[in-house]
Amino acid sequence: MGPVTVTEALRQQLKALCLNSFPCGSGSWNKSHLEAGKRTPVDTYWEEDDPNEENQDTLHDLLNQPNSPWEPDDTCNSEVQHLRELAVKYPERLTDQIICSHFKRLRIVDKEVTEVDRQLLKFQNLEELVLSANKLKTVHSGNLPRKLKILELCSNHISNFKDLSINPPPLLQHLGLAYNRIQCSLESLFPTTDIWPNLVFLDLSYNDLTDLFNLVSRISTLQSLRVLTLQGNPLTLITTYRGYTIDCLPNLCVLDDSLILPDERYKFSGLSKKKEALENKAKFYVHIGKVQGISNPNAHTEQNSGDYPLTTVTYHVCYEFIEDQPSSDSEEYQPHTYNQLQQVTAEGNVEQLHPLNLHTGLYKTAGSLWNDSIEYEYVMEHTSSDLLALKSFLLSGMKVTVTEEKILSWPKDPEENSVVSKPDKQVGGTEKEKDKARNSARGSKTDGKSKKKKDNQVELHHDPPIVKTLGSAVMTLKSLVSGDMQISSVCNLEPFYSNIEQQQANDKSPEKSNKTKERKLKSGREQAPKTARSTSGKEKQKDTEMKPTEEDPAPPIVALTVEVEVQLVC
Repeated sequence: MGPVTVTEALRQQLKALCLNSFPCGSGSWNKSHLEAGKRTPVDTYWEEDDPNEENQDTLHDLLNQPNSPWEPDDTCNSEVQHLRELAVKYPERLTDQIICSHFKRLRIVDKEVTEVDRQLLKFQNLEELVLSANKLKTVHSGNLPRKLKILELCSNHISNFKDLSINPPPLLQHLGLAYNRIQCSLESLFPTTDIWPNLVFLDLSYNDLTDLFNLVSRISTLQSLRVLTLQGNPLTLITTYRGYTIDCLPNLCVLDDSLILPDERYKFSGLSKKKEALENKAKFYVHIGKVQGISNPNAHTEQNSGDYPLTTVTYHVCYEFIEDQPSSDSEEYQPHTYNQLQQVTAEGNVEQLHPLNLHTGLYKTAGSLWNDSIEYEYVMEHTSSDLLALKSFLLSGMKVTVTEEKILSWPKDPEENSVVSKPDKQVGGTEKEKDKARNSARGSKTDGKSKKKKDNQVELHHDPPIVKTLGSAVMTLKSLVSGDMQISSVCNLEPFYSNIEQQQANDKSPEKSNKTKERKLKSGREQAPKTARSTSGKEKQKDTEMKPTEEDPAPPIVALTVEVEVQLVC
């Protein structure tokens, strides 16, 4: 498919207006093409009138009356409606030149336009041009009408200002470039007041701008600028973003859809002079709060007949967060891979863009013993200087998991602790055995106490921890990119089952158990249940006493939840 130009898309829109078809145009249905002297007299109107022709009043009614097939829709503006009325009144005068000079506003949205061609210069009176939601990669400003005041290019594929800054319309006041792909490496090409002296409104939201100090220094030359929108860019995550921008732009009235108040300007006064001390970094605090829904491990663990092994079970909350340097846990844990840069679209969806190296580290709370509700007072500070990767991470979300760590402890081998015990047995071993036998026969209380003390002093050997993931969830952080300073969420974790646990759960299902029982009955390995005649009354009573009542309600299942809060420091 070849390139789609603006004029080609406009031609398709004009064709849909049917300016040369009924009720517009100069067809046989329209009397306006007749000269005044050749019109039919009033007294003979009904005799010589052509039944196929309509008068202009009727044609105008068809264009404007409600429920008419030719009634204008919601997308039809006043200029288009006026053009249709001209096509009824003066169809012979409706030439291409008249049409081009007629429009002051053009709106071509979601028409897959890929090029702004020079034919657009024919619209000499054009003041507003909206080309949003198309596939424009660049816009040559030399092809824009010179009287243009408003230019909307949102939701395209534009990645630089180069072509847009060459001889742009001098009267341009409004420029919308939101939801594009303008990158940090091309910020130096941003135009100054020499190119756009009358620019009042500038929307650069949801791009990939990262260098705050370089960008603001160039925007500060736009003396007429009053409204600036930068939200959705990685640079808005910097700690001093809003204060530095407000102090550098004294004429600015609105920043990111928020009015700049006098007390706010006074608060950040002098911050622009401390540029050398400011860092191009973002800072976050992650808070882990209450955890609920962990099942009691003692309810599913069989008690050992002996004293060992000693089992210690602790619980941790783990989460992933972007980091500049690999963490110490990165070798033991394989985090999610984020291979592509992501961008949020105007509809709120996350779109995959070009490849990007993104590294995340694993962080976890201290271990806590089981409880119905475990309170963690965990706070961790995270900083990141790779703002582009940080934005992609926030759009992807933060993975949160709850893990169980089980450690088995065993007494060490006596041979390792008592090296001198072997020669003692060889010298007079029989006498010692006799003494032990006497002491055991006496059964003194003092020997029992000393034995307990010795047991308490036994050195233990700890096995490597057995880590089990109980559940995981992905916490949405997209609103931090859009301007929120804090997100608090109760993450509802999906339970995690290993392959063995999943197979056991399937085997315990009612359908599976019924099928297994039927196979056993067929093979003779299990006897069929006895009928009521073959059993006595006492046996029936015993059976009913031993069988659990099916009417007892099952204990309610509590969802596994974690309270997590992520705060952006501003």
